[in-house]
Amino acid sequence: MANIEVRALDAPYGAEVRGVDMGAVDDDAKAVLRKAFDDYGVLIFKDVDFSYSTQQAFVEMLVGEQLSDGAELAPSAYVSNREEGATSASGRILFHTDGMWSEEPFKLVSLYAVDVDEGAAPTQFASMANAWDTLPDDLRARVEGLHAIQSQGTYRGAENEDEDLTIDPRAIGRHRTTPIALRHPRTGRTVLYVGEQQTREIVELPGEEGAALLDALLAHLYRPENVLEHTWHTGDFVAFDNLAVQHARPQVTLEGPARTLRRSVVPPGWLWSVQYTERTGEKL
Repeated sequence: MANIEVRALDAPYGAEVRGVDMGAVDDDAKAVLRKAFDDYGVLIFKDVDFSYSTQQAFVEMLVGEQLSDGAELAPSAYVSNREEGATSASGRILFHTDGMWSEEPFKLVSLYAVDVDEGAAPTQFASMANAWDTLPDDLRARVEGLHAIQSQGTYRGAENEDEDLTIDPRAIGRHRTTPIALRHPRTGRTVLYVGEQQTREIVELPGEEGAALLDALLAHLYRPENVLEHTWHTGDFVAFDNLAVQHARPQVTLEGPARTLRRSVVPPGWLWSVQYTERTGEKL
């Protein structure tokens, strides 16, 4: 096994990992990396140079799955203000998890900095696992047994007609109901499963009482000590647990610094494309 070094960040979660050969991970290295991923929620790798298929195989390894069988790069795999056909080319994105509204949200999301200029917008993270662990007793007692409606699209803040927010044009209003205290299916940890972008309301507390409680939960989730900010440099690779950690970004403009990130997820994004087409008859 290579001399893998896992360095915890100066934060309640997250770690930088060094000494990994992305294309040749033996069983011992897999065990170290999987434990680090589950323990820290966000893993950062510096000075990486690898293909999309290697990136996809690596992230599937982190959660113990092999699904893609040689994934091919699609234009939508880029989050970029430069690449044609990329997603989220401009705008501000609220804290969210990818597919919070889905019965099968992504287990992992990763971003690789293909081409990033100095001054490009960072990516911000907020740990739902740490938020639950540190939730004050009075709030914890209030949310035990409660459920939230998670909806596709942007809801929190959308009523303010914020023109800077990035709105998914493919959103068709899908939603699901989840426990607010959600048990992570792989790690067994409880996470505070609410978010400013996609949580619409608390089922058992409609109206002002539920909105006030949701505001209190979100204020706790996004307090400064629970938010990490990653400043991108070309060659950076970040993988994060989409079931335990949310992500967001400040404003990106088409005229601003180049910011091209290559995204790969587990399960691969094409699985969602197939499901979407089967359900709607339309292509993503």
